[in-house]
Amino acid sequence: MPQHRLLDRHGEVEARLRRMTGGTSHRRPPRNARNLTAVALASVVAGGALASTVELTSAEGLPSQRPGSDGGPGTPTPPDRVEEPDRDVAAAPEGDAAVDPVVTPTPAATTPKTTAPAAPLWLADGPEAFRATPWNTVGTAPPRMDGDALRFAVSGPYQRTELEPAVPALEEGDELYFAFSVRLDEAFPADGSSRQVITQWKNDSPGSAPVDLRVWNGQLVLHGGHGHPSGPSTFTRSLGPAPVGRWSDVVVRVKFSANPDEGSVSAWQDGEQEVGCYHPPGGTLYPGQTSYLKTGLAREPTITRPAEVAFRDWTVGPTLGSVR
Repeated sequence: MPQHRLLDRHGEVEARLRRMTGGTSHRRPPRNARNLTAVALASVVAGGALASTVELTSAEGLPSQRPGSDGGPGTPTPPDRVEEPDRDVAAAPEGDAAVDPVVTPTPAATTPKTTAPAAPLWLADGPEAFRATPWNTVGTAPPRMDGDALRFAVSGPYQRTELEPAVPALEEGDELYFAFSVRLDEAFPADGSSRQVITQWKNDSPGSAPVDLRVWNGQLVLHGGHGHPSGPSTFTRSLGPAPVGRWSDVVVRVKFSANPDEGSVSAWQDGEQEVGCYHPPGGTLYPGQTSYLKTGLAREPTITRPAEVAFRDWTVGPTLGSVR
């Protein structure tokens, strides 16, 4: 796609974000200040948990209406003025005014032009960054803040806990990067083959997502397509070992399209690209639908062991450089 078309598409996505957030900019702070995410979210924490789902509202101040269902050197300093060296000047003819020698000014130094990196489109920088979706917590405590981490925990079967970042609906032709750090607690049952989804780009209807990130057989894997309206078009691509007991940095790029030739996914774990522009057989959107972003922990009801997943530094942007 021509570069100007990509810029137009990113502009449309950013415009939708600004309409949703009332013009508020979610600019990425400097890297040494990114943990301010936790400080902002902690303002709504009471007793170790998010104070209430009522306080987690969309930017319009209304709960989300989506029904419950299964992303060198500085400027050069101009040199000192250089005066012309002394030289003999003939005396002016009598009756004429004396003429000063001509001094040629030194051209001012120019500042090299630089291009500022793209800014993120969405950053988890406060409670307004998430929608109020109480139906996404089932049978367990709501998410809680612990230092700079947002934690989701389940203790038994038939439990689910997720949040929806306040990102606009993901439409045909959108292309975005989704970045976060994730940690699974030491007791997390990572070696099983049952469904344990920690982030999903969910279709806006019942059924499994076109694209999700899950823990499966000891790995973090991109998966999706099982719920395609025309029948399962499942894919699985591994990123690497599941981060049990440690933090891992993850970036996922999704080009959203119902056309398998256009829709694609890429993924990085801990700075290494593990999935490169893969085209799922069922696309990355279901035909005639949009998708939305959910994060947390949703798993099969047959899993009974307690588990917890933690996230920090959630960011969405138009380029890889804008989210790293």
